[in-house]
Amino acid sequence: MRITRRQALPVLGLALPALARAQAEWPARPIRMVIPYPPGGASDIIARLLAPHLTELLGQTLVVENRPGANGFIAGELVARAAPDGYTLLMANAGPNGMGPALYGSRTPYDAIRDFSAVMAVSVVPLILGVNPAVPARNIQELLAHARAQAGRMSYGTAGIGSAGHMAMELLKSLTGAEITHIPYRGSAPTAADLIAGVIPASVDTAPSLLPHIAAGRVKGVAIFSSPRLAEAPDLAPVSETVPGCEAVSWGGVLAPAGTPPAIIARLNAALNQAIAKPEVHDALLRQGIQPQRGTPEAFAGYVGAEVAKWRGVVQRMALRPE
Repeated sequence: MRITRRQALPVLGLALPALARAQAEWPARPIRMVIPYPPGGASDIIARLLAPHLTELLGQTLVVENRPGANGFIAGELVARAAPDGYTLLMANAGPNGMGPALYGSRTPYDAIRDFSAVMAVSVVPLILGVNPAVPARNIQELLAHARAQAGRMSYGTAGIGSAGHMAMELLKSLTGAEITHIPYRGSAPTAADLIAGVIPASVDTAPSLLPHIAAGRVKGVAIFSSPRLAEAPDLAPVSETVPGCEAVSWGGVLAPAGTPPAIIARLNAALNQAIAKPEVHDALLRQGIQPQRGTPEAFAGYVGAEVAKWRGVVQRMALRPE
């Protein structure tokens, strides 16, 4: 059936006021924020801390939904394919929205740039290298010496292939020649459980995932992949002090499906800025080693683009391939 341009114009004229009303009434029902990992990781912690404040500011319940799997790609694809109406959001992070797409390239089930509308960066999260207390290493030098003594038998776990922890450790391996085998998990909580149990000797994960275990003595902190040192763990020296150029962080931010109306993006951005600025939110993030961020959609879009380009270059230089 063919519709001429003259016939289409009245239909479009009727649709535009309806679209405008829908945007003006947004949100009219609960909003869901999809998390790429199981409960217990940094993305989950941040989303659940923000949820009640966003619920209050937006006047509708914000529901946190964990959709782990495929190294975070399941959640990313779900949101990328969702209706661009402001009711489905992604708590994006460095793995599935920066490093993972750089590693997997065309095998990523979405385009990390074109398939999303940026809302706001909310966090920068330091990465910690931790070991089981039985491992005889107190710093990065001793860990590298231990790895050499193990002659390729040492392993480390992360929240998944292409996660921030995975890419940080692979960068360390490329710069030092260390032979340490990667063991991917489906999130931070199961990784930490096996690290504590001694199933794996080492792990690289976010500060909120490992700091409580370090404080309780269940895990021994070895180093941090960023600088300066963390106030919550001042004894952890930056890896770059021993291995120049070895720096990496995880980050978090909110993305919506591409094509989400600018008016909805602007309202979400304003609510996120207000929520992050609340002392009880800001201070709670800092206590867990998370550095709160605020800003514009444009700034976050630029940051995501720069991260994908940066890690694509690292993948090419290191000749990394998905496992």
